[in-house]
Amino acid sequence: MQTASLLPGETCVTNLNFLTLKQVVPYNQLMRDIAKKEKPSFEQESDASSKIFVARQPIFRRNGQVFGYELLFRSGLDNFFDQSLDGDQATSKVITNTFSIGINKITGGKKAFINFSGEMLVHEYPSVFPPSITVAEVLETVKVTPRVLAACKNLVRRQYTLALDDFFFSEEFRPLIELARIIKYDVRAMTLEQLRRDLKKVGNYKIKLLAEKVETIEEYEILKKMGFSLFQGYYFSKPKIVQGRDIPGSKIQYLKIISVLQDENYNFQKIAKLISHDVSLSYKLLRYVNSAAMHRRQDVTSTQSALALLGEDTLRKWLSLIMLSYVADDKPQEILRSAFMRARFCEQIGEKLGKGRKFALGCYTVGMFSLLDVLLDQPMEEILAQLNLSQDITATLTGDISTPYAYILKMTIAYERGEWDEAIRLAAGIRDISSYLPLFYENALDELGKIYTPL
Repeated sequence: MQTASLLPGETCVTNLNFLTLKQVVPYNQLMRDIAKKEKPSFEQESDASSKIFVARQPIFRRNGQVFGYELLFRSGLDNFFDQSLDGDQATSKVITNTFSIGINKITGGKKAFINFSGEMLVHEYPSVFPPSITVAEVLETVKVTPRVLAACKNLVRRQYTLALDDFFFSEEFRPLIELARIIKYDVRAMTLEQLRRDLKKVGNYKIKLLAEKVETIEEYEILKKMGFSLFQGYYFSKPKIVQGRDIPGSKIQYLKIISVLQDENYNFQKIAKLISHDVSLSYKLLRYVNSAAMHRRQDVTSTQSALALLGEDTLRKWLSLIMLSYVADDKPQEILRSAFMRARFCEQIGEKLGKGRKFALGCYTVGMFSLLDVLLDQPMEEILAQLNLSQDITATLTGDISTPYAYILKMTIAYERGEWDEAIRLAAGIRDISSYLPLFYENALDELGKIYTPL
């Protein structure tokens, strides 16, 4: 369980106005909430209405590397449509939950973009987070009052990054433009011509332009030419199909190895032999086992010892990710992270359903392979035709919504994107599953940090 102590670089806010604000959780109560928060076990009955759902959406640089993550929040799937929950309450719960889970776990040390209302800016809520990784997003509904402006100046003076969310230029916002480091444009909310006109008005300021809701590679290329340097959206999760190009045989072989690993009766000794005869795999295995994430007191120096320490289940996951990284050697690393997160999230839902280990492994495979078309720039049907996967898995990955795995994959993607209304609809069909989704997501983040970091 996380303690209530602050992370290095964080500061305790003592502003009296902050402590007496009625619309948000007072600071002392915030810390008590965090101290009391415990992770539920599968055996415990969970109250879905008390769970806080946090997902993250990556924000990319021009080179495809992750700059940071926007934290997406709901206080539970069942109250998605609860109009009584205002922005201040929502953000306060993001803060409580983020402290409990650990902000570094959620963002991997990258920038954390969090929405703040005018009142929360005035009462210095961003100060709960370290300035080195916090981007305070000023909502488009904020009125630029003297108090808001003074609060933003104070944040900038203390080295916080200020971003203007869903921006449309108006003279009212000019004082904030002068303070901001990032301006976010919702590219679906305006035409390209409107966007160009707006960009001219902010062109003389030293700011980064962030394009939000970018959905295709074509849009991404156009926006890069317009001067955007940061991008948020689903364009990296959709394939750019390249016709007339064969998939290299080595990549097909890697995928076949992954598919073999998903068999609950796979030959551990055969896989161990494969690793021990491959210098690169042996090196990566030893590097992984001796990494800080594994918390070993003494270094492991032999492949055989490393394999014995890992065990079959962890080896399966680690080797699957290694093979997928070979397939994705020319793609943004965030796609690999997404594939692993989906795999573990799907697998945990499968385990909770109690349909046996084979079904849970099938869920893992569906999640892991759900981005193959993006990784290989080929139609999913053509890729799967070269692999010996089960009929249900193949059907799910090619869009069949009637398979046992389909709703699990759809629920996973909905949660990943913070599409809570869709997550509600899908979770409603599975008894008690909604209350476990935050735990599944946190577990997946945990394993991602342990397995992915050394790669």
